[in-house]
Amino acid sequence: MENDALQCGFCTPGMVMSCAALVERNPKCTLDDVKQAVSGHLCRCGTYPNVFKATLAAAQGGGKAKGKS
Repeated sequence: MENDALQCGFCTPGMVMSCAALVERNPKCTLDDVKQAVSGHLCRCGTYPNVFKATLAAAQGGGKAKGKS
């Protein structure tokens, strides 16, 4: 939400699962890692840059949602 990474919802489930798995597997992931992780997904809205930002922000935050422990 904070990085406006969701648009129509067509790609959301796959993107979330792939990015969450990446951050869990590699908390110090890079932009290239994120791009590779979502390379098999098709986003009809073209929100890839926002997905990249959101994933990197989650990784920097330790992969935990705000307000959660």
